[in-house]
Amino acid sequence: MLKKGWVVVIVGLMLSCSQDNGRPMDNPTQIDNYFPLKAFVEDQIKLLQGTTVRKSTAIKGQVEETEVRMDAESWRRELDIFIQADINKASLASAYETEQRDGLTIHRLKPGEKSAIQEIQVSHQGEQVRQINFKAFQDNFFYKTASEGELIVDTSGRISAYQVSGSQNVWFLSPNEMLVKGEIQ
Repeated sequence: MLKKGWVVVIVGLMLSCSQDNGRPMDNPTQIDNYFPLKAFVEDQIKLLQGTTVRKSTAIKGQVEETEVRMDAESWRRELDIFIQADINKASLASAYETEQRDGLTIHRLKPGEKSAIQEIQVSHQGEQVRQINFKAFQDNFFYKTASEGELIVDTSGRISAYQVSGSQNVWFLSPNEMLVKGEIQ
């Protein structure tokens, strides 16, 4: 009887492993109602790997200029705020209204809905994305944060520049302002 049990378990495992081998599991929390910002940025990271960026970072008025060659992991960290701004989550499936007009798609948070991302605008020429902007805002008893991001895409379909600005005001502390600009060489 014990041998039969093991045979059933092994056959079950073999059958379960052989089904849909080429297809990854679907993520039940991801939807595709809105512009796929996360997927767009992940595709861009592959294109940007090994490129150099001229970057200006200003935090509380202190400006630092750098030029650095970046690998895929560095680009992932650099553009993570755009990945985090993706609104294709099941919990936000009906939270945004979408407006489309002459080369512009706008996803705007509906009144009464809760999300840090207030708006995403995607400018395009035909099927090619030319620019992406987002606005985010959070406010609670302890802090207020606001951020905006912009990706500029060149005619080859690759990001040529980006900008992220933000402010954070934590209760009892002075406000913190930040601006990062990058230009891909």
